[in-house]
Amino acid sequence: MARSLSERIRLDALPNPYGPPEQVWDAIASDDPSRTSTEELHLRMRRELGAYIGVPESWVVLANGIDELHSMIVRWRSESGPLVTFPPTDPALDAWVEAHGVQVERIPRLNGFRMPVRDDLSHIPKGSTSIVMSPNDPSGTIITVQETVRMLRRCAVVVVDERHAAYSSRSVLPLVREWENMIVTQTFETFAGLTSLPLAWAIAPPRFTKEIAKRGRPSGIGRTSLVAGLATLDEMAAVQQSVRRVMAEKGRLFRQIRKLNMISAPYPSWSNFLICRFERGSSDFFLPRLEERGIDLYRPPHPNLRNHVRISAVSGEWTAALKNALIDIALDL
Repeated sequence: MARSLSERIRLDALPNPYGPPEQVWDAIASDDPSRTSTEELHLRMRRELGAYIGVPESWVVLANGIDELHSMIVRWRSESGPLVTFPPTDPALDAWVEAHGVQVERIPRLNGFRMPVRDDLSHIPKGSTSIVMSPNDPSGTIITVQETVRMLRRCAVVVVDERHAAYSSRSVLPLVREWENMIVTQTFETFAGLTSLPLAWAIAPPRFTKEIAKRGRPSGIGRTSLVAGLATLDEMAAVQQSVRRVMAEKGRLFRQIRKLNMISAPYPSWSNFLICRFERGSSDFFLPRLEERGIDLYRPPHPNLRNHVRISAVSGEWTAALKNALIDIALDL
C-alpha cells in the first residue's frame, strides 16, 4: 500500500531534516516591527554575518534566497562575456543562469566529477564569469584551493556556490580576502533548514557587493527571513549539532550501501547526500518499486547519469528502510 505524502521516506530532499531550532520560531512569533525597522534588521544581519564569517559588513550582500542572489550576479555580469558552468551540476542553477538570456558555456566535469581544471585552461574562456557549486549537487564533490586559484587567474570573476558547504570541513571562503575577483555565495536554506524563509548572502570585495546589491529586489529583504536569520546566528551551536548528526548518518548510509551488490559504492561526498549507480537492474527498475514502498530518491536529469541516484542522509530508521527495500526488490531481478 502506498504511503501518504506526509508518511513518505524523503531521501530526495536536501534541507537539513531537523529543521531550524525552536528559538527561531520563537523569535518570529515575538517580532515587533514597531521596535526595530526592517532596515535596521538588514544592517544588523550584514554586520553579524560579517562578524561570524570574519569580514567587514561591506563585504556582505543579502538576497531573498540563493536563486535571487545568483540572478543578481548574472544580471550584473550579463554584458561582461560568457558565463561558464560545469555539468553535471544542479540543473536548476544551470537553467536559472540561462533564463537571463546570457551566453552560457558548459564545460563537462572529468571522471569522478572532478573539475576540468588542468595546467592548460584554454578551454575556459578568458575573461569569463565561472559559477561552480562546491560541494556540487548531485555529486558532493568540492573544488580544491589549487583549482580555484587556477580559475581565478583565468576568469574575470569566479563565483563559488557553497550552499551545502556547512556539511564540509573544506571551504574556499578564505580566498575571498586574497583575490579581488572572487565571490562566495551561501544560504540558510539548506543546512539551517530555512527553506520557507529564504535568506542568502554573497561574500566579496566591496566593489563587487555594491554592484550585486544594485540588482536586488526593490522591496528589499523579507523581514521574517531577517528575523529568522538573526535567530539562527544566535543558535548556531544547535544548528551545527544537527549538521553533525546528519553527517554521522551519512557515514552510516555510506557503509550500508557499500554492502549491497545491486548498487555501486557511493562516490566520496562532502555534503549531506551520496550519489550511486545501479549495477544490477537499473534506475527504471528500482525507482518505481521504491516509490511504491513510499521511498523517494532523486534521479539526476543529466543524460550521463541516467542510472544514478542521489540519496540524502536523514535517520538510521530511513537508512534501514532503504537498505531492506533494495534487497527485497533485487529478489525480482
